Amino acid sequence: MANTNQKTLTSPFLTFLFLIFLSHGVFSQSLQEQEQTLLLKLKQYWGNMSSLSDWTSSNSSHCSWPGITCTSNSVTELYLYDANITGEVPPFICDLKNLTSINLGYNYIPGEYPRALFNCSNLLLLDLSDNYFVGRLPDDIDKLAQLQSLYLGGNNFTGDIPPAIGNLQELKVLSMGGNQFNGSLPPEISNLSNLEYLRLSTNRQLAPSTLPSNYTKLKKLTTLWIFNSNLIGEIPPNTGDMEALESLDLSQNDLHGKIPDGLLMLKNLRVVELYKNKLSGEIPQVVDAPSLELLDLSDNNLTGSIPEDFAKLTSLTGLALFSNQLSGSIPEGIGRLPGLVDCKVWDNKLSSELSLDFGKYSNLTRFQVSSNKLTGKLPEHLC
Repeated sequence: MANTNQKTLTSPFLTFLFLIFLSHGVFSQSLQEQEQTLLLKLKQYWGNMSSLSDWTSSNSSHCSWPGITCTSNSVTELYLYDANITGEVPPFICDLKNLTSINLGYNYIPGEYPRALFNCSNLLLLDLSDNYFVGRLPDDIDKLAQLQSLYLGGNNFTGDIPPAIGNLQELKVLSMGGNQFNGSLPPEISNLSNLEYLRLSTNRQLAPSTLPSNYTKLKKLTTLWIFNSNLIGEIPPNTGDMEALESLDLSQNDLHGKIPDGLLMLKNLRVVELYKNKLSGEIPQVVDAPSLELLDLSDNNLTGSIPEDFAKLTSLTGLALFSNQLSGSIPEGIGRLPGLVDCKVWDNKLSSELSLDFGKYSNLTRFQVSSNKLTGKLPEHLC
């Protein structure tokens, strides 16, 4: 009797579970069919391009199509970089509800910033770089609150960089170089506490503006590139507080004043490019940047001597100090740097003899010391 009651109680429960699993399978199947239909619609919208020729309903699951990445059988990534797309971004693209990454870089996409992308609420990465976008960026660009990487470089965006960009608190990468922005650099970028990579370079139409001093609050920033972007004024003196900084490029601007004392004390620093500015004064004499590989301070108004501490930069491969007003000798220890392949110090006021160690401890490929007041013999190992 007890067994009969158990069967009576259990049987409806098993039926209920079976219906749940069945409905889940039907739902999953319908989602896949829906996504495949949307992708084929996208292909047709863009004119059935040859780059999407493998997108066919007869070609297995859409999750195996080129440019498509799925998670749990649902589209999460659309990677159509350099796919020869010439049409605009369609309004239905975010009907792919689980998209976390859209890469449409290096195409020929025209029009204004596609506001339809604001409906892709799960986006973590958006790459619209190297296209033909025009007009102003939306003032509410912060609608994609989860965004971690935003690439908008190489377009023709104009106007101001919206202050709302500073509300994208999850951003780790912000790349907006090579546009036609004609406002100034928004100080609100300093609010992006998770930012690791910032590229605003080659924005030649920007109004002459100083580098916002509060950018030095970006303690996770490893890359800061704002070259050729109409910067004026001084490099913020507390730039040396940016402990994570690995690559700094502020070249081809109109910066003046001194190089901050703490800059060449950063332990993670690998690249410093400050060439073609109007920097003056002495190069900081205390240098402790063991990871430094490239230092380019050329084409400025720097005076004084080359720091003896440069001899400690054992990772250095390239040193460019030409076209300044530097005087004194070239420190002998520089000739013993094991990785140095490029040494350019021409067009200064350097004097005394060259170290005979140049070319002895490293495979120099460029050694340019002309237009100075050097004396003595050429190092025998130079060639």
